[in-house]
Amino acid sequence: MLTSNRFTTVVTRTTADRLAKAQANNPPIAKRERDRGAVVAVQTALASLNNGYMAGSEIDGYFGSRTAAAVEAFQRDYGLVADGTVGGQVLGQLDQIFAGEAARPPHGVSLHIGVDRVDAAHYGSDLALPSCVNDAREMEGIAEKLGYDTAVLENDNATCANVIGFLRNAAVNLFAGDALFFTYSGHGSQVPNDSADDEPDLQDETLVLYDRMLIDDEIYAALGEFREGVRVHMVFDSCHSATAFKQIAAPDAMDMTDIIRTEFKKDAVATVKGLSTLNLSNDLDPEMKRPIAAKSLVKALDGDAPEFDKTAEPSDEEADGIGDLFADLAIKTMTGAPKFVSGAQIYDNKKEVYNAVRTAVGSKELIRPACTVTAFSAAMDNQTTPAGNPLSLFTFNISRSWDSGAFPGSYTEFHRSVVGRSRADATPQLTPDGSMGSQARLHERPFAF
Repeated sequence: MLTSNRFTTVVTRTTADRLAKAQANNPPIAKRERDRGAVVAVQTALASLNNGYMAGSEIDGYFGSRTAAAVEAFQRDYGLVADGTVGGQVLGQLDQIFAGEAARPPHGVSLHIGVDRVDAAHYGSDLALPSCVNDAREMEGIAEKLGYDTAVLENDNATCANVIGFLRNAAVNLFAGDALFFTYSGHGSQVPNDSADDEPDLQDETLVLYDRMLIDDEIYAALGEFREGVRVHMVFDSCHSATAFKQIAAPDAMDMTDIIRTEFKKDAVATVKGLSTLNLSNDLDPEMKRPIAAKSLVKALDGDAPEFDKTAEPSDEEADGIGDLFADLAIKTMTGAPKFVSGAQIYDNKKEVYNAVRTAVGSKELIRPACTVTAFSAAMDNQTTPAGNPLSLFTFNISRSWDSGAFPGSYTEFHRSVVGRSRADATPQLTPDGSMGSQARLHERPFAF
């Protein structure tokens, strides 16, 4: 049985099964292997050995001549049969290396940002939202279960200096095989793109932090400081977030709003249908529990014997209508407005601040990061996404799909699952970036290291 995290933590359930078969030589992993996740696991292990077998940029999930040559070189160095295939001997040797004390275990750090209110002096108002701090804490829970050392920045602690400082500190302390898990929930916005990078929509996307907007160029420049082989996972629960770190249709979507509405309507209908048999829990005489007929109300107030009304059970149609009414009221109370704020006016009012930021970033925004980046965003750049209560829609759907860690599939499969729960006007985006190995990470387990 394989024990190293290289073959147990980041792999999907399907890939784990394939590696187990390869360990039993039934059959070995060789050229034209179909399970790209299994190939990524082997390639990542070879690249991490720093023996020149493979470069991190060569991790692509395809078992071709280059990978076969790397496996063969590894086999010769460790006295194994040099046939260029990955069976029990190769996997056993790699597992022993990475499970032993000689290999440094991978390390993961995570930062979870929730901004329910901002500095009114900068933005003009506090732009209050109901669910973003809750989102940050929900994502922190996922990170803790995956083994990350976690940190949370909420509201007035979620400043640009604190966020960039955390990223730079992580870049210094993380090495190949380590991971950063970064999540943000709050308003998202856009400002005119006056910098050197050429974004198709001529807009820079921003995260609305407490003290000012954090421009995507700043995040991309910070990612450029990470070493090759570091995994960076980013989750953006904000509007206009597809490229926040620098269309898929969702038919028959069910999101948090649908679920809340369904549950409230069910309870309301049950209550309405049960009114005719309502049993009040008090010590009143049973006669006093019966409703008095309207026509005898005056007489009853004068002390005469009242006439009681017969309460008829409402029809299914009437109960359904009342249920719809109460469900709609519940939705208006529990779900929030879009997490959108117009950045153009803020940008114009504070242009000297944002121009200074762009000057500081300079040409760093044009350098492709050496690490692998997997960004999971709530919406396309031209879309907004709603807040909610207690969680925002996107975070709620992530939590439901993640299912307390029981989700068995890859990033790509996870993306499909979340899209299937989402609204058609807020379509989650999965974007790989960074080194050449970023595409291969889509075949691994979401957020893992």
